[in-house]
Amino acid sequence: MRSNKKAGLQISINAIVILILAITVLGIGLGFIRGMFSQTIGQLGEVSKDIENDMINTIRDSDERLVLREENIEIKKSGEKTIYFGIRNEEEDEASFDIEFMCDSKMDEDANLDDITFSVFRETKMLERDEIMVLPAVIKVSPNAVATTYMCSALIDDGDYASKTFYITVTK
Repeated sequence: MRSNKKAGLQISINAIVILILAITVLGIGLGFIRGMFSQTIGQLGEVSKDIENDMINTIRDSDERLVLREENIEIKKSGEKTIYFGIRNEEEDEASFDIEFMCDSKMDEDANLDDITFSVFRETKMLERDEIMVLPAVIKVSPNAVATTYMCSALIDDGDYASKTFYITVTK
């Protein structure tokens, strides 16, 4: 019985060529995906900068100390949403402010106010007089939340400096 060594070598060369082509295609694909993600992340950074500039202009145009970007917010059960708020320092000197978000009441008696939670920086950095700061707040809705509307508040220094009422509507 004679073995054909030439055919065996040909199969090995073909396998190596296919392997090199597969690695090249994989590298090109990964590079493309990485490029797409970096463009998307860059665009998100631009959007948040635009939001910040819009909010700063809104606060400058108004006489308000606290401004929310949205006052009627809709979130699905077990969902989350980032909202933005801006604070203006109208104190005589530089100051830092304590921030608190909470829900005060609900339209459905079966709803639980603890089903909505807020993640926010608890204190601002020191702001000079008339300086404006824009910060994010993340609202999370529990999967057990009742689909209804909740009345919530943003309080600066326990509401002594500024407060704002807003509404969160939980949908199914």
